[in-house]
Amino acid sequence: MVGLGGGGVGRLFLLAMVVGVSATLYIKFHHLLTISSLRLNHSVALDMVAANPVLAPMCYIGVLVVVIGLTCPGATMLSFIGGIFFEQPYASMYAYVGYIVGATISFFVTTFILGDYMRRRLSSMSSLFSKFETNVRRNAFVYLVAARYTMVFPFFFVNAAAALVGVNWRTFVAATSISCIPGAVVYTTAGRALASMLHKLGDKDDIDKSELLWMAFGDPNVRACLGALSCVLVVLGIVRVCTGKQDAEGEKAQKSD
Repeated sequence: MVGLGGGGVGRLFLLAMVVGVSATLYIKFHHLLTISSLRLNHSVALDMVAANPVLAPMCYIGVLVVVIGLTCPGATMLSFIGGIFFEQPYASMYAYVGYIVGATISFFVTTFILGDYMRRRLSSMSSLFSKFETNVRRNAFVYLVAARYTMVFPFFFVNAAAALVGVNWRTFVAATSISCIPGAVVYTTAGRALASMLHKLGDKDDIDKSELLWMAFGDPNVRACLGALSCVLVVLGIVRVCTGKQDAEGEKAQKSD
């Protein structure tokens, strides 16, 4: 902590608080996100959701925001649960709102606590990070959309990486708003498949998430959503490539003058 100054020590203290709260929430409540817990409380939870049509979605969105905002494990299972407790398209809408708000909070938390310090350390330690940072800043919107759209990178990783390389928050929110649509639709649709499997799993707590996702891809609404967003992503890529070529030609023209 030498050289961080008072502000740096304060930020490390906030980091410790965030990690502590996240760990405490996980330790205390992670058992509620198991198959056995869902199976035992499925009917009761559905009755509570039906009896509280306004409060139930607000609570679901709030929990998702806290989990994602604090980078607490469990966001994927919560997405499945949204599909179990709510009908479509409401399940996707609720998950989508939770994703956007939670990701934005995570972005700002990471930026405030670690952003400047970690960016300086990584830039000084690795020239590869500097190149990566330059590329992301140049095409941040497309990079973020592609990273989330493929669903290869963990949700929290994209939030943290965007914050650490200094992506503008408006660009982050805009890209997240578009790229979270597939995840919201696919995971909650997979949750509907999980709902029909709850009583077939016996005492098993482990589920094959990839199998659930493939079942979700069989839904025509999911295929239509992914197809439309694929077209959007292609158009965005073409626009970015054309814009990059125009910028490069402009820079060459300025240098020649």
